[in-house]
Amino acid sequence: MPRRLIVQLCAALLLLCAVVPDETHAQRAAGETADIDPLFLIDGSMAGILPTTSGSIEGNLYPNGGLLASFVYGLRKNLNVGISFGGTNVIGSGSIKWNSLPGIMLRYRVFEENDIYPAIVAGFDTQGRDGYIKTEKQYSIKSPGLFVCASKNYSFMGSVSFHGGLNYTLERADKDYSPNLYVGAEKTIGPIVSVLGEYNFCFDNDKDAKGFWNGNLNLGIRIATKIGFNIDLVVKNLLETNVYYPSSIRELKIQYVRYI
Repeated sequence: MPRRLIVQLCAALLLLCAVVPDETHAQRAAGETADIDPLFLIDGSMAGILPTTSGSIEGNLYPNGGLLASFVYGLRKNLNVGISFGGTNVIGSGSIKWNSLPGIMLRYRVFEENDIYPAIVAGFDTQGRDGYIKTEKQYSIKSPGLFVCASKNYSFMGSVSFHGGLNYTLERADKDYSPNLYVGAEKTIGPIVSVLGEYNFCFDNDKDAKGFWNGNLNLGIRIATKIGFNIDLVVKNLLETNVYYPSSIRELKIQYVRYI
């Protein structure tokens, strides 16, 4: 099963890159020249939607040799579908610990942004972050499960956007049945750079710790290119509160987006 999924994801990558990248087909997701809304801030979903017939393939490198590959496609207007798969120790030596199941995603924009109200997206996503822990039967950062998120953009020395969401994960082996909340912001810096910040309250993944400040604080920078590659450099768990990662962690994400 893992090998088949890897072959399928590689085939999708080859399809996306079959034609020499150019500015006509490529899409940028950062800075003042961005022409597409990102789907995620760092871990939390934004109210972005890929345009119809466009595709995104992303590789996320995380600690312990982790690699998560994902493919998202704009199936029709305001509707995206996606699949993802990965594991830890993919990069390095020794045996690879694959995730138990592939992640699937379905997201639909239910409301377009206007001068007063934010854009709203609702969906379902079974892909967690930072590695699957078999003994706990969950990801280090639980998958969103059912979610709804909102995003609002403003003009301010370029642009600044605010984001927030609610989610209810299906990963409940720890018997933590709390819903979760996350908030964040993005600020453009020049034509191709955006800085990112988010706070995941982790109400559903805090080992019953009480209070608002037991979650994950994440910061990052996103750099876009003219040929469709978007690169994220992020630092996560800055407050060192994650029960599965006692210290902050650094990650690299590389995304390629274009019309197919």
